[in-house]
Amino acid sequence: MAANDRNNPRRAKSSDSDLSLVEFWQEYPDDAACLDKLWRERHAPDGHHAHCPVCEKERKFHRTKSRASYTCDSCGKHLHPMKGTIFEKSTTSLQLWFYAMFLMASTRCGISAKQLERELGVTYKTAWRMFNKIRNELMNDEGDTQLEGKVEVDETSWGGKPRKKHESRSAAMQFRENKTTILGMIERRGRVRLCAARKALDLVHASKTIRVERFNYTSVFPRRGRHRPRPARWSGRRR
Repeated sequence: MAANDRNNPRRAKSSDSDLSLVEFWQEYPDDAACLDKLWRERHAPDGHHAHCPVCEKERKFHRTKSRASYTCDSCGKHLHPMKGTIFEKSTTSLQLWFYAMFLMASTRCGISAKQLERELGVTYKTAWRMFNKIRNELMNDEGDTQLEGKVEVDETSWGGKPRKKHESRSAAMQFRENKTTILGMIERRGRVRLCAARKALDLVHASKTIRVERFNYTSVFPRRGRHRPRPARWSGRRR
């Protein structure tokens, strides 16, 4: 049996991870590597040629030494990869932004802003701002394509229990209606969406994000009490 390469560990087939922590630091060792990633994703897939808005054609660009931008070789136009993103006008290191996104995406049970503060070595105010922007702006599915394929949907109510028993059935129903409805939708091996709705109209807007071709309803929990299915050899009386 051949010995494993300690410098190139193999990921198990059962692992859901696409990027380990060691691979992350190898791919993004500094701010320049993170800026180059943004530049390639937003403007120049090959890292050099991009569309120049002044020349109105594709030109060759080079990295500007004095600022976080790329300059056109022909006219000197500057293109800023961070413009229009959550990183714009931020004094926090771009590498820390990428690391925060990595932590939030790779942690299965979620991560708090306080934990983000400890991991990044920044103040709680900075960690909370980064956490809020990544979760509410970067991970927002508004305007995204509809969920397709096999989509599982479930809902629950959030709002606590009543302090005392309701006097009438209508009061109990009104209490349940005033609760916030949490609607979760997940594609099989795909995207996940979560919606907190206070009104029925919010649920209607959320349901439009699913492309429905065939609807199947299944109940996870069987009914109990008198609706419980009887055994096959039930004699009709108790012994």
